[in-house]
Amino acid sequence: MSFANPLRAALAVALLLGAVAPAAAKLCGGATPCACGDRVVEAAVLQSDLGPCPGSGLIVAAPVVLDCAGHTIAGNDTSNAKFGIHLDRVTGAEVRSCRVTAFRRGLRINGGSRNRLSGNESFANKYGIDLAGGTSANELAQNLVRDNRDEGVHLGGSSGNRIVGNELRYNKRENLYLLSSHDNYVADNVSHHSKQSAIYVKHSKRNVFVRNVVRDTALQLRGDSTQNFFIDTYLKGNGYVLQAYQDANGWTHPHDNVMLRDCIRKTDFCYRFTGAHDNDAYAARTDGRCDPPVTLAAQGGQEAVGNDVELLAQGCNDDPF
Repeated sequence: MSFANPLRAALAVALLLGAVAPAAAKLCGGATPCACGDRVVEAAVLQSDLGPCPGSGLIVAAPVVLDCAGHTIAGNDTSNAKFGIHLDRVTGAEVRSCRVTAFRRGLRINGGSRNRLSGNESFANKYGIDLAGGTSANELAQNLVRDNRDEGVHLGGSSGNRIVGNELRYNKRENLYLLSSHDNYVADNVSHHSKQSAIYVKHSKRNVFVRNVVRDTALQLRGDSTQNFFIDTYLKGNGYVLQAYQDANGWTHPHDNVMLRDCIRKTDFCYRFTGAHDNDAYAARTDGRCDPPVTLAAQGGQEAVGNDVELLAQGCNDDPF
């Protein structure tokens, strides 16, 4: 190999040896338009769609507002297209009016706190919205999360979040999954047509669920899920499943969860306790189709004891969906 220009020769050798790193993603926002892979450090409003992006879409790296104004950020559906919009250890950022598709994670908040995702649509990703890295006190409001290949919204080890007024639909496994996540507030969401669970709560504690509409698949609590409160839940086509779970640390059992003023319709079962104990459902209404309304079974060395269900005489025939 020979080069007439010594500088070009040195550069070529460096590239072959991997000594020259690819150019860093540029900073965008303010007067600088954003492109695939950029880091958003000033308030930004997209003027057009982005993508298909071969890697991540945009990284929000400062407490700023990213407003997509209804534009789409698209990946290329490969493993390198990890995150559509990644809020990376930032506090106080907001992402709104974005359509995100064809990434491993559509929108991801990793670490940091007090961020807001509002009015976004996350679809045809692997996961729609993912909260990870111990992030806390975020708000997810008025988002549409649909048709994702695994989960709709996933909270992993995340606490103190507000999940309010979202529609979660047709996600392949769980529409909403709380894993080892505590003290979250989940209210006024509509969850329907998932393949496995409309809402899935595993090893999670002290979460409060208010006025949620759940259709077609069950609302499940598994493992060490305790002291969760469900208030004014509307369930249609399925009921509650509270079930013991075995992992490497042995069996754990849901207990001390409270369900208040449920309305349960068009299902053969309302409350199923399997290895779950000391849970209470007060002032529940049904349309009379689940007979018996409660089923009990032992699992993991634990009898399903102490589970009390109070059914009101009045029926449940309202349909808010």
